[in-house]
Amino acid sequence: MNYRHIYHAGNFADVVKHCVLTLLLQKLHEKEKAFSIIDTHAGIGIYDLQSQQASKTNEAQEGILKLLLSSQDKSFFEHYLKVIQNQKTGFYPGSPLISRAFLRPQDRLWLSELHPEDFQNLAQLFYKDPQVKVFHQDGYNSLKALLPPKEKRGLILIDPPFEERNEFKMLVNGLQESYRRFATGIYMIWFPIKDLKPIKEFYAALKELEIPKILTVEFLRKPPITPESLNGTGLIIVNPPWKIQEKIVPTLEMLLKIFEFKEGYVRLEWLCEES
Repeated sequence: MNYRHIYHAGNFADVVKHCVLTLLLQKLHEKEKAFSIIDTHAGIGIYDLQSQQASKTNEAQEGILKLLLSSQDKSFFEHYLKVIQNQKTGFYPGSPLISRAFLRPQDRLWLSELHPEDFQNLAQLFYKDPQVKVFHQDGYNSLKALLPPKEKRGLILIDPPFEERNEFKMLVNGLQESYRRFATGIYMIWFPIKDLKPIKEFYAALKELEIPKILTVEFLRKPPITPESLNGTGLIIVNPPWKIQEKIVPTLEMLLKIFEFKEGYVRLEWLCEES
C-alpha cells in the first residue's frame, strides 16, 4: 500500500477516466429508477494540486490544467468540468466526488479504501452524508459484500493502483465473481498501458470469461514502445449503455487535440459483443 495518487492526480489518465465516467453516469440519469455506484479503490476523494507531492511531478499540468486553459471547444466536457469548477481553486476531485455529484435523492454511493490514512480522509470527506457509505476494506472483497445492490441497477468502478504484479489476473477474477452476482450492472475497469504484451494477455483472459458486451477503450499519448513509462490509459466497459461509443470517441479525440499528443490515438473495440 505504498501508492499515493496525489502524485498523479489530475493527469491525462485521470481526465480520460473521469470524462468517460461522467458519460456513463449521465446515461444512468436517463431512467428515473434508483441506482448504486460502487467504487472499489476510492482514494481520498479530493486532491490538492498545489501540495508538495503534486508539485513534485506536475502531472496535472499535462492533464486537467491544460484542459482548463485550452481555447478549444469544451462542450464535450460540460458535466465533467462543472464538477471540477465546483471545487475549491487548486483542488481536483477524485472519482468519489465526481460520482457524488451525479447522485439524485434516490441513489447511493459505496466507497472502499484499504489504506488506513486514505480511508480516514475519505470517511471525513463524506462525514454524515446519508447517501454515501465508506468502508475500510479491500476493494475486491467489497464487491462480494455489496453485490448485487438492492436497486438491481448501478455502476461499478474498479480502479486499482497496480502495485501487485498479478493485478491483471486479480481484475479478471474480480470481474468474473462480480458478474456472477450482478450480471446487469455497468462495470468500468481502469488499467495503465505501458507494454502491449500484458494488455493482450489481459484481453485474452477476459474473452475466456465469455461475458457478452465487453468494450475496450484505449487512449494512447504515444506508441507503447517504452514499457517503463505510462504510454496510455485503458478502460474496460462491461454492459456499456446503448451507443455510448458515439459519445466517448469525439470526447477522447478532442482530449488528444487539447493535450497535443501528436503521436497519440484513440481506439475502441468490442472484445465480446452481445451473443
